[in-house]
Amino acid sequence: MDPVFDFYPGGDLEDDAVHEVDEVEVELGGNSNPLVSTNADVVDVQDDTVVEVEENRLKRKLTLVPKPKKERYRSPAWDHFNEIKEGGVTKLDECKYCKKQYKAESKKHGVSNLSAHLLVCPLHPNRDQHGQQNLSFKPADGGGVDVVNHVFSFDDCKRALAEMVIIDELPIRFVEGIGFRRFCKVMQPKFSSVPSRQTTTREICAIHNYERGKLKKLLKGRRICLTTDTWTSIQNLNYMCLTAHFIDDNWKLQKRILNFCQVVNHKGETIGKKIESLLLDWNVDAIFTLTVDNASSNDTAIRFLKRKTKDWKRTILDHDYLHVRCCAHILNLIVVEGLKERNESILRVRDVVRYVRSSPQRLESFKKCVEKEKIESNQTVCLDVCTRWNSTYLMLEVAVKFEKAFQRMAEEDNGFKTFFGIKERDDGELVSFEGGETIELVSESGQVRYTRVQRIPTKLDWKNCAMFTKFLKLFYNATKKFSASLFVTSNVFFEEMYNVEVKIEK
Repeated sequence: MDPVFDFYPGGDLEDDAVHEVDEVEVELGGNSNPLVSTNADVVDVQDDTVVEVEENRLKRKLTLVPKPKKERYRSPAWDHFNEIKEGGVTKLDECKYCKKQYKAESKKHGVSNLSAHLLVCPLHPNRDQHGQQNLSFKPADGGGVDVVNHVFSFDDCKRALAEMVIIDELPIRFVEGIGFRRFCKVMQPKFSSVPSRQTTTREICAIHNYERGKLKKLLKGRRICLTTDTWTSIQNLNYMCLTAHFIDDNWKLQKRILNFCQVVNHKGETIGKKIESLLLDWNVDAIFTLTVDNASSNDTAIRFLKRKTKDWKRTILDHDYLHVRCCAHILNLIVVEGLKERNESILRVRDVVRYVRSSPQRLESFKKCVEKEKIESNQTVCLDVCTRWNSTYLMLEVAVKFEKAFQRMAEEDNGFKTFFGIKERDDGELVSFEGGETIELVSESGQVRYTRVQRIPTKLDWKNCAMFTKFLKLFYNATKKFSASLFVTSNVFFEEMYNVEVKIEK
C-alpha cells in the first residue's frame, strides 16, 4: 500500500512510522486523517478517540441496512393499453386507440403481442410508418396547437382526396383541374403527382366496399325499420331508395341509406322483389316496419313482402303491423284536395310571380315598385313547383306581402299591362279582360293537359290566397315535423293530426 500522505506537520516520517500509520488507518475503518500530532501519538493509539471510533465501527457491523429491492421492469407497451380486470385479476388488455383486445393473464401471455400490435395499429398517432418523420402541428383540445411528429403518406392523401369528392359531391374530373393541382403542389410538394380520374374512381370504389363491410357488421343482429320511395327522373329512368333506421348500443337513432338503385317500373310486385333481394344481400332478417306512401302499388309490394318474409326467424306477430303509411304523404293528399277549391286564385298569383321572375329587367322594375310602396322585407318573390304544395305555400306567403307592389306595377309598367291585357273596370279596379299571354300545362309524357290565358289576380284572389296561406301554415309545420329523419317522429303524430282535424272542422 502506498503512503497515505507525503507531508506531516511534525516533519518527515520514517519508513517504520509510515507503516504504523497505515495499520492504524485500516483499523479505523479507512479514516485517512486520525487525530494525531506526533509520531509517538501515532504509535501509541490508546486515547479516547480511537476507542470511540472502534465502537462506531462495531455498531455499523451490527446494524446492517438491507439493500432496496430492484423495481420490476414494466414494458412501455403498457402505456398504450387499458387493463380489464375480473375479480381483481387482469384478463384482457384493450388498445387505447383502436379498442382491440388481447388476452393478458400474467402466467400465460406476455407483452409481445401488445408490442406487435403497436407497430400496425391504424389509429396509433406516433407509430413508425417507415418514412422520414417531420415535426408538424396539431390542433389541441383546449385551443392552440401541439407539436407532433408526422410522416407523409401518399396513400393517406389519396384516400382523403377520394373522401373529399364523395362528401362535397364533386365531379371526379375535379382532381384533374389545373388550379387544384397547382394548389396541391403549393400546399404539399410531396403530393405533386395528384391521382387521375381513374385512380380516384378506384379509390372511391374501395371506400364504398370498406364502408359497406362496416355497415354489414353494424346491422348484424339488429332490428331495423325501413323506408322506401320511388320516382322517375327527367331522363325517364325509374329509381328506388331504401333507407334503414335503427337504435345503436348507445340508444341513439341511426339512419343509413342501404341502396339507391334503378328499378324496371313502379309496379308493386317489382318493388317487392327488389326490396327482398336487397335485404338478402345485406343479411337482414329482422324487419320491424316498412314505411311507404299511400300509392296502390305499395300495397301490392307490402303483401308480397309479407308473404316472402313471414317465415323468417325474427319476424314479429307474422308482420301484421309491418305496413306503416307515411303521415307526410297523407297530409299532402289533404292539401292537394283542398287546393282545388282555391285553384283559380292560386293560378293567377303564380302568373304574376312568373312574369316578374322571367327576366332581370322585370325583376328590377318590380323592386322599384316595392320601394315606392315602402314595403320592408328581406324576402323576394319566388316561383313554386306545381307538384309540390309546400313550395306553393312559400310562394303565396311571400307574394301576399307584395300585393300593393303588384298593383302599382299593373298601373305603371306598360309591359305588364300589355302582357296581361289589363283594362280599368267601372269601379276603378284593374283586371285582365282580353288579350294576354296563353300558357300550356304539359305533362311528363309531353302531352298538353290544358291551355289557359294568364290573368292578374283580383282583390278577391288576394283575399283567398291570404286566407289559404294561414291554413297551409298548419300543414307546413306538421309536415316538417313528420319529415324529420334524425329523431323519432311517432310521438308527435297524434297531437299534430288532432290539431289539423280541429282546424278543418272550423
